[in-house]
Amino acid sequence: MPRIPRHLLLALALLTAAVPASAGLLTLTIVQGVTGADGSTLLADPLAQESLSGSTLAQLGSPSLVDPATGALLGLTVRITNTSEREVAFPEFLPGVSVLTSISGIAGYATKTNVAAGGAAKSGGTGTAGAVSRSVLDLTVPLEAAASVVVGSHGGGGGAATGVADCWISVTGASGYELALYLAGMRLAPGESIDIPDFIRIAAFGRDVEGSRIAFGFDLPTFSSGGVSVTCGAWTGAFTGPGEGSAPPPVSAAVPEPGAMLAWIGGLAGVWAARRGSRPRGENRQEAPRE
Repeated sequence: MPRIPRHLLLALALLTAAVPASAGLLTLTIVQGVTGADGSTLLADPLAQESLSGSTLAQLGSPSLVDPATGALLGLTVRITNTSEREVAFPEFLPGVSVLTSISGIAGYATKTNVAAGGAAKSGGTGTAGAVSRSVLDLTVPLEAAASVVVGSHGGGGGAATGVADCWISVTGASGYELALYLAGMRLAPGESIDIPDFIRIAAFGRDVEGSRIAFGFDLPTFSSGGVSVTCGAWTGAFTGPGEGSAPPPVSAAVPEPGAMLAWIGGLAGVWAARRGSRPRGENRQEAPRE
């Protein structure tokens, strides 16, 4: 083989061997929105999870959560961290968040799990709507699952709801458009992170069976940007106990009881009247000016 073609082939082989496979990994952690067992809103994520599926909930070590206040929409702030050795560049258009709901631990009922995938982004076209998954069994209250809407080329977030024997939960993932307000065009170096408010929203929550375990999860679907394929570790957690705010606030000992307060005011009035009666008549009267 001639020398020049041989050198070109050798250089090409060296370049091919020197370029590693481009892959990035993001992990998710809740940092605000759910109260922990110690009363804080910071929940550590001790478990690195590789995918969002029904099997995720069976893994040991899933974070335990305290029941949030019911009857109100609860937005969770999630921290996205680049745990890979590659810089992750977010594209202009993003997929929506995938979500999961599950209820287990109720005697006489099997575990119910619903997974709703986030919609894909389509550059130059309309984004894909997120999936909706809903399942109820012996539930006496209405429960709906709603996905976040598609905006332009962004994907919509998934919506999942599960209800069993008057225990229920419904969650909605953020749309790609909502994520793009923070992530579009951003670059995360290895180890860097960013917090995203309302990454997932708990739209409905209730737990009438004390021993039940109500779980939810979320992740960001795989996407590619800048020649790097980015995967996201899923996050799941289960509510296992009543909320800290269920008990009424204690009465302060510094506040007198109503009866004692009236007696105290009456005593002061009596002392004031006695002092006025003991003064000589005309003590406070002003004399008329003399001519």
